[in-house]
Amino acid sequence: MDTRQWPRRAGVVAVNRVRLGARRIRTNFSQIVQVVGGATLAYAFCHFVLGHEYPFLAAVAAAVGTGVTVDRRLRRALEFGFGATAGVLFGELMLHLFGGGIWQLATVMFVGILLGMMLNSGGLFTMQIGIQSIYVVTVPPGLSAQPFDRTTDALIGAGVALAMALLVPNDARKAPRDRAATLLQEIAEVLALCGKALRNADSDMAEDALARARDTQNLVDSWRTSMTISLESTRINARNRRYAREIRRIAESLEYSDRAMRLVRVICRRAASMADLGVDRPQVATMLDQLGQGAEGIRAAVAQGVSRASALDVLVDVARTLDPRRSDLIDLNDEAFVLLLRPLAVDLMQAGGATEDRAQDALPPLPVPLAYTDLLDLVPEEDTESAPEEADPGAEAVRPDPKTQEPPRRDC
Repeated sequence: MDTRQWPRRAGVVAVNRVRLGARRIRTNFSQIVQVVGGATLAYAFCHFVLGHEYPFLAAVAAAVGTGVTVDRRLRRALEFGFGATAGVLFGELMLHLFGGGIWQLATVMFVGILLGMMLNSGGLFTMQIGIQSIYVVTVPPGLSAQPFDRTTDALIGAGVALAMALLVPNDARKAPRDRAATLLQEIAEVLALCGKALRNADSDMAEDALARARDTQNLVDSWRTSMTISLESTRINARNRRYAREIRRIAESLEYSDRAMRLVRVICRRAASMADLGVDRPQVATMLDQLGQGAEGIRAAVAQGVSRASALDVLVDVARTLDPRRSDLIDLNDEAFVLLLRPLAVDLMQAGGATEDRAQDALPPLPVPLAYTDLLDLVPEEDTESAPEEADPGAEAVRPDPKTQEPPRRDC
């Protein structure tokens, strides 16, 4: 890549990161509000009701236990609640028995981590015991603090986080829908950008599309994580059990969408090479636009929880045009590019709910390559028979082996 293009590429990547970050904020906005509200509530209760001067641990326990992303809320609240409370309690015991100091700090951290590993293998639980015990030993309590006030603060904060997980309604479909919509929208927009680059022979635009396609793995990972959590929720939460079928359908779409995104990266790399030739390619650009419209249709259907049949019909119509023998293709580059689009169309159709057989049947059949014996049959008989005086003495030696259908090797 030309080093003069690096600042521009970096700018494209930065803009893409900001855009994806804005989508994540929109997805988790309600959870962010819960974190702020829970931390404030725990702090206010300990400060105004219990009279604690600096109930720092109450706010921390509530914030971390609630979390800013919608994942294992109940498990996280329990792990942090027990871990933080145990760590604060252990630290306060150490402080009252032996006072503060360097060796007390090392001892409380070492023993706290060992205790956490014995009680629970979770990293959050173990680290909370160690970290909170360090805080208690190293930070002096308020002047009016009573023994074990900070243990009470941590317990109240963890209780608030637990109440948030149990009482605030959480639709198990929301996170998978949002993650699916984000990835499918990215596929649609990248295909549209790639199509525009080929239509105008713009290599810079094709490189921008490739940069966006490369920066999407975190979307796949977050979708996969949300699917695992939602499937668990349908098994343990009676309110979410009725959503199990839809969540399983979204889980099936995940695998095919992941495959489609990988193919999109390959297609973008190929498009960048073709754009460098300086030839406008409106035919393949139109195919990319139509595939992007199909991906956008799937996105809208998944986000709203409705049937994906109309989006699937669009993709089926596009698939029927993906014939590398079309007369309007410019050259071999176009034909090879159409061959790349065929598996992408199959993956998108399956993400839309089609079976593999239906997706494959929608594609135009490719010509079957001729076997070696078939090529011999095409040669006229009079051309294969030579007069005795004109016959090549070594002609018999180069006849193909009837078992392997391959010509034998001749010593050079």
